[in-house]
Amino acid sequence: MKVGIIGFARSGKTTIFNALTGSQAEVGTFGSREANMAVIKVPDARVDALAAIYHPKKITYAEIEFVDIAPNEAASDKKALDGAALTVLKNVDALVHVVRAFDNPNVMHPLDRVEPVADAGALEEELQLCDLIILERRIERLEKENKKNNEYDLLCRCRAQVEEGKALRDLALSEQEEKLVLGYTFLSRKPMLLLGNYGEDKIGKEDPAGLAAFAAERALTLIEFCGSMEMELSELPEEDRAEFRADLGLGEESRTRFIQTAYDMLGLMSFFTAGEPEVRAWTIRKGTRAVDAAGVIHSDIQRGFIRAETVAFEDLVALGSMTRVKEQGKAHLEGKEYIMQDGDVVLFRFNV
Repeated sequence: MKVGIIGFARSGKTTIFNALTGSQAEVGTFGSREANMAVIKVPDARVDALAAIYHPKKITYAEIEFVDIAPNEAASDKKALDGAALTVLKNVDALVHVVRAFDNPNVMHPLDRVEPVADAGALEEELQLCDLIILERRIERLEKENKKNNEYDLLCRCRAQVEEGKALRDLALSEQEEKLVLGYTFLSRKPMLLLGNYGEDKIGKEDPAGLAAFAAERALTLIEFCGSMEMELSELPEEDRAEFRADLGLGEESRTRFIQTAYDMLGLMSFFTAGEPEVRAWTIRKGTRAVDAAGVIHSDIQRGFIRAETVAFEDLVALGSMTRVKEQGKAHLEGKEYIMQDGDVVLFRFNV
C-alpha cells in the first residue's frame, strides 16, 4: 500500500512523516526539495506467532510506503499541490491530509491564519478542481470525436458531481464504471484520511483539532496527532516509549493507531503463507476471492489455480501444527470463489 501525505506548507507534514516512519527527514525547510519516501513494516503479532511454529528462514511483514509530498512554496499561490506533486500522487493508493491545528509564532501559515476546518475544505476543493480540469478536457475531446458513449456519460456524471462541490469518492459506481475511471487516477476519488495535527496544549482534549463535524459531514475518517510530540517519542528507544506515552496521555502508539485506522478506512486485511522457507503476511481487500488473493502472490498461481487449502490462524496456533489441524478437521479445501477471511493461513495448489 502506498500512501501520499499532503497538506499546506507548514502544516507539519514532514513531522507526521517522521513520526509514522521513524525517519529523520529535515523539518522546517521550505525551499525546493524532492518528496520524502519511506517504507515501514506493519506490526502483526500473528506473523510472530506463526514464526514461532515454523521457525522459518525468512519472516516478511506487510509493508506501507509513505510519500511526503514537497510543499508548494510559491509566494503568489495559495495551493497545496504543484505539478510535481500531482504527478507523484497519481500512483498512491490513498491520501492523508495533514491539517494544521497548532499555534506557533515562529511559523507563518500560508493563508495567514490557523483554521483547520477552512484548510480542510480548501484542499478538498483543490483536489476536485484538479479532477475537473481532467474531466473537462476529456469530455471536450470525446465531443469533438463524436464519441458520446458509456465513458462519455460516466465522465459527465463525474463532472456534475465535482461541480456540485462533492468528491468523486462519494459517487457510487458500478464495477464496470470503476474500471472505466481507474486510468484517470482522479485525486478526489482516492480514499482520504484526515489527520488533525494539534499542539501540546491540546493533548487530552476532545476533538483537539476541531475537525470532527467536518469529517462526519463528508464521511471522512479522522485521526488526530500531536505531531511534534509524536516525532520526539518516535526517536526514543522502543522500550521507553510506552511509559512516556502514558505519562503524556497520548494513548496507543501513533504508528499502530494510524495503521489500524488506515486498514479500516480502506477495508484491508491480511492473510498468511507459512512454512519453513518463509512466513509472510499479504495485504488484500475484504471480500477478495481466493483466486484473486493467489494473484497477489504471483500471476502464475492465479492462472493455474486449483484449490486453496485454508486454516484459520486461531486454529493453527491453538493446535500447534498443520498435522494436528488436519487431524481435527480444521483445514478446508476451497475453490476460486471462496471469500478470504482475515487471518487465513493458506497453501495455494496450482498447475501451469
